[in-house]
Amino acid sequence: MDKAAFVNLYDYVFWADRRFMDCVDALTEEQFRQHIDFSQGAISEHLVHLLGVEYWWIHFLRTGELDFFQEEVYSWSREQLREKQAEVEREIRAYLDTLTPEELQRRVKPDFWDEDEEPIAVWQALLQIANHSTDHRAQAMAIMHTQFGAPTFGQDYLSFLAGNT
Repeated sequence: MDKAAFVNLYDYVFWADRRFMDCVDALTEEQFRQHIDFSQGAISEHLVHLLGVEYWWIHFLRTGELDFFQEEVYSWSREQLREKQAEVEREIRAYLDTLTPEELQRRVKPDFWDEDEEPIAVWQALLQIANHSTDHRAQAMAIMHTQFGAPTFGQDYLSFLAGNT
């Protein structure tokens, strides 16, 4: 894997994140905040979790330090979360610009992982972040569609390619 492959992968992630946010905007405030007894809870909590994981992983890869979103982020408006989404995208793109073959092979292990968990390569962390985001978008969109009748979209990578070729 090389830098260009990850730039393309994250173009997909950002495309899907923005389209997901468009779907979230169709919800009422009550629907956005309604507790759901599944995964991360409310759609607002799914969104914060998705963005938070994208952010902390990239921050960790860049600096070696853990930096998690603070509790107040969970009460932010959708507009504030859109601004945070744009900020996270800028930070990820800046990190991707620095990728080298050596950086992609560098081994990392967050401090909170169990002692017996092995470090992973940066390229594996980058795949994890993208996969994690896809997983939570899919969970949230299923909830949004079945419980609230909200619009959703096909977030398949091929859908991204078809719209961007």
